[in-house]
Amino acid sequence: MEYCLVFKVGHSEVAPHGRMRVVSAVNRFQDIAGEHADHLGLGVRDLLRGGHTWVLHRMRMTITRMPGPGENLKIRTWYRPERDLYSLRNFTMEDAQGEGVIFAESSWVVVDLKRGRPVRLSSAMPETYEENRSKHFPTGFREIPEMGDEDGEVRFHVRLHDLDINHHVNNAHYFEWALEAIPIEVLGSSGPVEVEALFRTPARYGEEIVSQVKKVDNFPVVYLHRLRSGKSKETCALVRTEWAPGRQSRSRAAAGI
Repeated sequence: MEYCLVFKVGHSEVAPHGRMRVVSAVNRFQDIAGEHADHLGLGVRDLLRGGHTWVLHRMRMTITRMPGPGENLKIRTWYRPERDLYSLRNFTMEDAQGEGVIFAESSWVVVDLKRGRPVRLSSAMPETYEENRSKHFPTGFREIPEMGDEDGEVRFHVRLHDLDINHHVNNAHYFEWALEAIPIEVLGSSGPVEVEALFRTPARYGEEIVSQVKKVDNFPVVYLHRLRSGKSKETCALVRTEWAPGRQSRSRAAAGI
């Protein structure tokens, strides 16, 4: 079963170059996922009563263009289980003409809060989960390789503002921190084509996060990103981003963040 939401791009969602930020798109996708789950009685608050919660495992976005402020858009989303462990959820963001501007794929797991480990969907989900699953489901996740020595890095501290209802960093901030390490000249002259993240370890309040970046290809321009804890050195997330030079006239997401 599809779930739809119509919205207008707010000025607070737009980057300095006049287009929607990547982090704003991620937040929009997370919001409709949560709204759909709430509608079916599968939301975070529903799961918390049983000692469980949803955790985003990975997300991949394919971007045709980044929309501008005031633009009317529609998001559609649908889901299905995979191997009784992953809940795959896809999204499309479409403009007023019905043209797709962003397509996103995501993979979620249900985590036992006491054990800190994923549980089988069949043991945690009510009947409404299976009743509303979708059959139509393209997926295209790729392996995100570990980067070697970084070209540069930026450091952040996790603020209270960065946390979600699970007291973990909102996943959108990992995208924000990853893109912050890309050279400003690239962000000012190129547009994002693909953005993919694999989430490993949740960051918590007060932690120092090191955002490392390495350019691995020029045609197209591809960067690998590693977000790790400055103290434990554990990797919180791996990110891969692909950019199209000269595309800023269509999708200038300066600082894409």
